Amino acid sequence: MSKSTLLDVIAAGSTGQICMTEIFTTEAPRKIAGEKMTTWQHAIMSRGADVGLATIVASGNSALHVTSHEQSSLTTNGHASGQSPHSTKHRALDRSAAERKEAIVKLSGNLQKSTSLFRKQTTEADKVTRASYEVSRLLARRMKPFTDGDFIKECIMVVIDSLVLKAFCFESVSLSLRTVCRRIEEMSDSVNDSLKTCCSNFDAFSLALDESTDMKDTAQLVIFIRGVTAALQVYEEFLQLVPLHGTTTGQDIFDAVLQCVKQHSLDLSRLVCVTTDSAPAMTGKKGAASLLVRHCEAARHTQPIHKVHCIIHQESLCSKSANLTDVMSVVVKVVNSILSRSLNHRQFQALTDEGNAHYGDLLYFCEVRWLSHGAMLSHVCDLQQEIATFLRQKNLPGADHFSNPQWLARLALLTDITTHLNDLNVKLQGKNILVTDMYSHITAFEVKLRLWEAQLAAGQFMHFPRIAACAPDDVDLNTCVGVVTSLREEFASRFTGVRPLALGFKLFTSPFDFPVDETPTPLQTELVELQCNDELKAKYRTASPLSFFRDLVLPSNKFPNYIEHVKCIVAMFGSTYCCEQLFSKMKYTKSRIRSQLSDRHLNDILLLSTSSIDPDIESLLHGKQHQPSH
Repeated sequence: MSKSTLLDVIAAGSTGQICMTEIFTTEAPRKIAGEKMTTWQHAIMSRGADVGLATIVASGNSALHVTSHEQSSLTTNGHASGQSPHSTKHRALDRSAAERKEAIVKLSGNLQKSTSLFRKQTTEADKVTRASYEVSRLLARRMKPFTDGDFIKECIMVVIDSLVLKAFCFESVSLSLRTVCRRIEEMSDSVNDSLKTCCSNFDAFSLALDESTDMKDTAQLVIFIRGVTAALQVYEEFLQLVPLHGTTTGQDIFDAVLQCVKQHSLDLSRLVCVTTDSAPAMTGKKGAASLLVRHCEAARHTQPIHKVHCIIHQESLCSKSANLTDVMSVVVKVVNSILSRSLNHRQFQALTDEGNAHYGDLLYFCEVRWLSHGAMLSHVCDLQQEIATFLRQKNLPGADHFSNPQWLARLALLTDITTHLNDLNVKLQGKNILVTDMYSHITAFEVKLRLWEAQLAAGQFMHFPRIAACAPDDVDLNTCVGVVTSLREEFASRFTGVRPLALGFKLFTSPFDFPVDETPTPLQTELVELQCNDELKAKYRTASPLSFFRDLVLPSNKFPNYIEHVKCIVAMFGSTYCCEQLFSKMKYTKSRIRSQLSDRHLNDILLLSTSSIDPDIESLLHGKQHQPSH
C-alpha cells in the first residue's frame, strides 16, 4: 500500500474502535504493498476513524504514538469504558476526510523532521571520525610528525572560516606550487613596504649583524634592526638575509649592510649602536662595524655610535675558564663510549630503568651549545653510580675515575658552577630584552662570584649543593676557590663594549638616585627637575623604566634631552640572540630535502615567519583577478 493510499484510508475513517491491547500484543507481521508492517499498523489503516488525529508512524518494527495535543495513558477513563481516547477526549477535533488527511501529513512531516535530526547528527559524527582517520593515514604515508595534524586542522579551519563555513568551496582554493610561491613573494613585498614605513619613523635605531652558512655552504648575513619612535615605541624586526657568494671579509659585509640600508631608506644619522659577535670580519679595525662607523663619520653624522660585542657570546667565553679540563675530558669520553655504540646505549638504558634512576639516559656533549654543558653534566653527576657500575661490567675506560671520591668532588664542583652559568645564560636570552637588563644580570653575577669566592674559602657550600653532598675530606677548597677566582677575573676582563655605558644605563634605570654632578651637562637641569618632582617620583616606584618615561615623562614635554638619551639606550641591541634564532630557522627551512631553495624565497619565508608585521592581504586582494583551482 502506498503512502497516499494509507493516508486516504486513515482520513476516511470508520465507526469501528481500535482495541489498543489487541494492537500492541499481536505479534504476527504482515507485508502490505511491499512494506514490512505489523498487525497494529494494518489495524489502524483498516479501522482508523476513531484514531482521530492520533497517528502512529512506524519505522521498521518500532512505533511512536504522536498526538496533536497530549499523550494519554492506555488506562484512561475513556478507554476503560470501552470508548476510544478520541471519542472521550478529542470530540472537538472531529474533522472531514480532507482535514484529517492534511493534519496527518503535517504530523507525519514533523515526525520525519525530528527523526532526521538524530540521523543527521549520527552521520556527521561518522564523517568527522572518518576524516580523522584519513588525515592520520596521510600523515603516516608522508612520514610527517604526528603534531602536524593540529597544524593541518588549523589551516583548514582558517580557510573554512574565511569562506563563511562553506566547506564545499575548499576544493576551489588554489594551493599549487606556483600559486603558493607567488603568494609568499607578494606577502613578503607587502611586509617589506610596511617595514620601510615603520623604519622611517625611528628617531634612533641600532643594527645586529651575524653571519653563518646554510646547507649549500653559502654565507648568509642576517641583519636585524631595533628602533624607537618619537612615542618611545620599540620595534625589533628582521631586516634582511643577504647571501655572500664570494669572500666574507669586513669590506664584503660592510657593502652588504650599506646596500640593505639603502634598500630600506634608513637614515644613518639616527644609528646609535652596532652589535656583532667576535668574528674578525665583524670586529677590529677592518671589521664591518668599524667600517660602518667610519662611513657615518665621513658623512658628518655627529651622533656617537657604540660597537657592542654580544653579551651572551662573551658570557659563553667566560664560562670556558671554569672548565676543569681533566674532569671534562673524562666525562666526554665516557659519555661518548656509552652513547656512540648502540649495544652499550641499550644496556645502559636498561640499567637505569632497573635502578629507577632520576634520569633514564645520558646526553651528548656539544661544544658550540653552552646550555648542553650543564644538562650533560647534571645527568652524569646524578647517574654516577649507574655509570660506575656499567663501566666496571663492560670493562670500559673511566671506571677508576667514577670510583674516586676526590675526582667525583671535582665533578660536583664543575656541575654546580656550570649550573649557575646556565641560569645566567637563560636570563640573557629572549626577544626585546633591554641592554640595561642584560648588563644588570652580568654585574649581579660578578657580585655573586665575589660572594662565592669568600664562602668557599671558609668551607661554606650553601650555593653548591652537589659539593655539599660530598664528604668534607674529598673536597679540595683551594681548587674550588681557584675555579671561582679565575671565572671572576675572566668576567672582569670582558664586556668592554658596555662597561663605559654603565653611567648612561643608570640614568635610565635609576634617575632619582643618580648624582647630578656626574650627569652630562645637557641633562643636568632636566635631571634636577625630574628628581624634585614628587609626583613622578612616587609613580616611578610602581612602573618599569621604559613605561615610566613613555607614559609619564614624555607627555609632559619638559625633558626633551632626557628623552633623547632614553631613546638611544632603549634602541641598543645587547646581543645577537635574534640572529642566532633566525639561523636556527634558516637551517630548518633550507634543509637537506630543500637545499635548492633560492635566496629570494629563503629570505621571504624567514621574513614572514619572523616579522611581527602582518602582510596587508586586503590590499593584495584588491584588483586581483580571482581564479579558482581546477
